[in-house]
Amino acid sequence: MPKLNEYLGGIVSELASARKMADLQTLEIAKEYASDEMLKNFSIPRMKIGTVDLTIPFAKAGSQTILKLRDFAYDEITKVMKTNYNASDISSDKDLKTFLFDMEIYYDDVIDKIKKENTSIITAAQEKYFDTIPEYITDFCVSLPNFKWGEVKSETLHKSLKERTLFEARKVIEKAGENEIIVEASKLMSLDPKCLIYAKMSVSESGMEWSRYEDINGNIIETLIPE
Repeated sequence: MPKLNEYLGGIVSELASARKMADLQTLEIAKEYASDEMLKNFSIPRMKIGTVDLTIPFAKAGSQTILKLRDFAYDEITKVMKTNYNASDISSDKDLKTFLFDMEIYYDDVIDKIKKENTSIITAAQEKYFDTIPEYITDFCVSLPNFKWGEVKSETLHKSLKERTLFEARKVIEKAGENEIIVEASKLMSLDPKCLIYAKMSVSESGMEWSRYEDINGNIIETLIPE
């Protein structure tokens, strides 16, 4: 992930590259004008960047919303099952939520265990600590009467729960750099809008041109000065 100064600097760099492309096009036009008896009497068109106003959304890498297992697991189940889960069966729905609440204790214990191992990332070996969580949840879902299986396989739900559990666990364990930001549209859309920051930036062009002069010793000096 980029840092804010790198991202904003990259935008300004792209604008400078756009000006360069415009100047190269101006050069080609100048050659055409010079070779034409009529056009050579006209001024050469040259585009300049006035002021570009930008509103740039981003989020701090560490500002992702941390969800409890009871919330993200239920969200994943309803997302995968869609209409194959009958939430209007209040009794079964309550049983599922109670089970997820109980599983949250085990999930939190695994998180604490990894933290005590003094690691800043979840290793491949530590990923196995979470294996039983999606397995137990899937088995419990299969036992409930308000799930319809067939269009959606239990294996599909199990895989999705496993991926979501690891994703949410990494948000807790893996600390992002203090100055790193999230700028990808797909990731920003998945965040709570409260996490978004909007940077307003105005970029104005101030060109430079080469100046040539002779110093007191007769040496030719070339330097850049503002236009």
